[in-house]
Amino acid sequence: MRLQKYMAHSGAASRRKSEELIELGRVRVNDQIITELGYKVDPEKDRVYLDDRRLRLIKKHTYIALNKPLGVVSTVKDEKGRDAVVDLIDEEIRLYPVGRLDIDTTGLLILTDDGAVTNKLIHPRYNIEKTYIATVEGTPNKRELSILRKGFELGGEKFAPAKIKILKSFEEDSIIETIISEGKNHQVKRMYDYIKHPVKKLKRISIGEIQLGGLELGNYRYLTDEEIQYLKSIK
Repeated sequence: MRLQKYMAHSGAASRRKSEELIELGRVRVNDQIITELGYKVDPEKDRVYLDDRRLRLIKKHTYIALNKPLGVVSTVKDEKGRDAVVDLIDEEIRLYPVGRLDIDTTGLLILTDDGAVTNKLIHPRYNIEKTYIATVEGTPNKRELSILRKGFELGGEKFAPAKIKILKSFEEDSIIETIISEGKNHQVKRMYDYIKHPVKKLKRISIGEIQLGGLELGNYRYLTDEEIQYLKSIK
């Protein structure tokens, strides 16, 4: 088994992040630091360490859906001492958030120790759709909505077409359903900044077929067998 795959299946990190950790010289097999990405390990004989923590293959993974509240960061630890999403989970096992939500964004966040599933959900080639409900200043007109629906380029960076639907329109702002399949930093906010309708409030309600539903803010639930099967079937 390739070293980065072993790390992903041990819950250490996604396969891509594991590759970065290997290249940084933070991974040791037995008594040897390994920086070669193609290095193979024998799960039955070799001992794998990340820094000084031994990694072991996980036989059964955990999958959790959290409704992230405001003011909580989507990390395992925060150098500024802010509350992290893992602090909201009453589990003794080590779980990792899949992707991130901004500190001022609420909604669905998946946490798991399954590195293979994490890789599927964050890797661009799988094109997993994520649905957000955005409250923005004013109401975009047809031309502005067309820009987001067709895709645009900003500072040499391309933004793929998004699915946009105005749900409600008020005098000072509007509520818009926004579906994207990319994972750029602050993407939804940057999209609406581009058309001069800044986001006032943002909530993610789905990741692929996983729905937030009626989960209350700050609470979490374990994914159903059907949801787990869906995640594992992504190709």
